[in-house]
Amino acid sequence: MKKALLFLLVVSMLALVPAVFADDAPVAGVIWYNFADTFIQNARQTLLNTAAADGTIEIIDADSMNDAATQTNNLNNMYTNGVKYLVLNNINTAGISEICEQGKEEGVTMIFANTDSPSDEDFENYENLYLVTSRAEMSGTMMGKAVVDYWTSHPEADRNGNGKLDYIMLLGFTWHYDTQVRAEYSVAACEEAGIETNRIGGEVIAEYNRGKAQEMVAALLANYGDDIDVVFACNDDMALGAIEALKAGGFFQDEASFIPVCGVDATVVGCEAVEEGTMLVTALNNPVKLGKAIYKVMWLLENGQEVNTETLDMEGVEVEGHRVWINYVGITKDNLEEAAYDITDPTF
Repeated sequence: MKKALLFLLVVSMLALVPAVFADDAPVAGVIWYNFADTFIQNARQTLLNTAAADGTIEIIDADSMNDAATQTNNLNNMYTNGVKYLVLNNINTAGISEICEQGKEEGVTMIFANTDSPSDEDFENYENLYLVTSRAEMSGTMMGKAVVDYWTSHPEADRNGNGKLDYIMLLGFTWHYDTQVRAEYSVAACEEAGIETNRIGGEVIAEYNRGKAQEMVAALLANYGDDIDVVFACNDDMALGAIEALKAGGFFQDEASFIPVCGVDATVVGCEAVEEGTMLVTALNNPVKLGKAIYKVMWLLENGQEVNTETLDMEGVEVEGHRVWINYVGITKDNLEEAAYDITDPTF
């Protein structure tokens, strides 16, 4: 692995230290949308390690396996277990208000994590409701601006000479806020720079999955191989799938066969692709900051402190009311070192 020291990740799913909790320690139930997701794996392990090292709040967690019915079962199980805090990486975006209302009835402090935000009305109706997530619009803008820079400095990037930026947009889940905003803001950044755009292939829904993205891009290459100027992908895994399809289609053999591919998350393999030169840019959605911010919100509340930017005290993290926002960092070849994070560090 190239420059492995830049990426201080641990593949083990075991907590760093054995957890030692008091018998009366409050319990936080954490429900993730899918344990198999690379980003979620790292955020989950960070949260487990932080809780185990601190010992104030005990964590139990569950995998919804990307299924709304399973998530509902997990929620009910957490309530049955009498958790004090409920952290939800929600996939039932149509039912947010109902989920908030149930949490209020159950008397838990609820934290929506890395997902759509509850509405202003939900926050008004439920004083023990919080959100911890990233500013998704930043990641879309970062992809778009990187493409603008490339397009304006490489006239040959207009491969069919039609004066338009012909792009593929690889979407995660159409219901997912991050996918919607990343797609919208990446294209908007190009259009605001005066570039006319044209989407190829309509909605390409690859569900954040590398294999699905590879298959879909390969199919599009068969029909639009001479037209594609850029690939926007709403996460690194889909970007990597696109890169594999493009390589198989004869691209990335030299400078003349380069097609910009953009991703989000700055995973280890995503950053390796940036270093290799096959991915133009990725946007760091820091799973360590997510895991630690979730824990610190609960820790502050457990210790009777207000949750605000000053008390949370995390670089690149801002608090607006009960919403905690984590900023992205654009990652290119020029600043790969900024993508380093360590899920084994339990300090918060």
